[in-house]
Amino acid sequence: ENGFLTDDGVVARMSDDAWLCHTTTGGAERIHAHMEEWLQTEWWDWKVYVANVTEQYAQIGVVGPKAREVLQTLGGDMDLSKEALPFMQWADGRIGAFDARVFRISFSGELSYEIAVPASQGMAFWQALLEAGKPHGITPYGTECLHIMRAEKGFIMIGDETDGTVIPQDLGLNWAISKKKDDYLGKRAQEREHMRDPLRWKLVGLETEDGSVLPDGVYAVEPGVNDNGQRKTEGRVTSTYHSPTLERGIAMGLVERGPDRMGEVLSFPTLDGGSVRAKIVSPVFYDPDGEKQNV
Repeated sequence: ENGFLTDDGVVARMSDDAWLCHTTTGGAERIHAHMEEWLQTEWWDWKVYVANVTEQYAQIGVVGPKAREVLQTLGGDMDLSKEALPFMQWADGRIGAFDARVFRISFSGELSYEIAVPASQGMAFWQALLEAGKPHGITPYGTECLHIMRAEKGFIMIGDETDGTVIPQDLGLNWAISKKKDDYLGKRAQEREHMRDPLRWKLVGLETEDGSVLPDGVYAVEPGVNDNGQRKTEGRVTSTYHSPTLERGIAMGLVERGPDRMGEVLSFPTLDGGSVRAKIVSPVFYDPDGEKQNV
């Protein structure tokens, strides 16, 4: 209700009166507790039940240009084509010998299927995927790889692009704030003067002039000092990586009036007393039209 961003995920409508809410990897219990608190203290008379079903499923992401081919190799009764299962849709069925719920969502920006199977079938499904993918050069990939790919696409990471003071509008998520509802959690907070400050730091991409990787968390400085005698700052780096695809450093950051300052160059001090210059650019560095995830 304070208007700040606490988690992100995908909510799937399973039926007329049932929804499945995905959270960040470690956020399920916290978000479940948040919902349960509101039900017990504010809306106790609602006929609503929430349950944390995380441990009931093993969920595996099959990602990349050949993801559909690998899954089709396993067989089953599901049509995984773009037409039958487009981006941001889901379906129940069988993949090979496994009961599966397939979500066409992507945190990598690539063609991606996130597949939930009963927890007891998780290891067998993993092994079946690796076997089916051998002819296609399949390989497991870790979180560092995923983080680089999501940064290339400008996808935010809770805990990196957020710090307890960030609101959806700071991250370009204005579209997610309801314009129709009379009230919702956080609406009153959104109307505070500070939340509407035109000088708020907002999400942008950053490209160094020399292609180097900016230090994580470094602040952009401007001439002068503040009332405490400290150097004035006008932004900070929230995520920074070397992109092997683009062969250069890329970064995301929160910058004062950032989206209105595209093309400007900022200065970031380094520990050795020098500085690195970086240009403000779009936070989407790669495949801006989303063509790779919609094939």
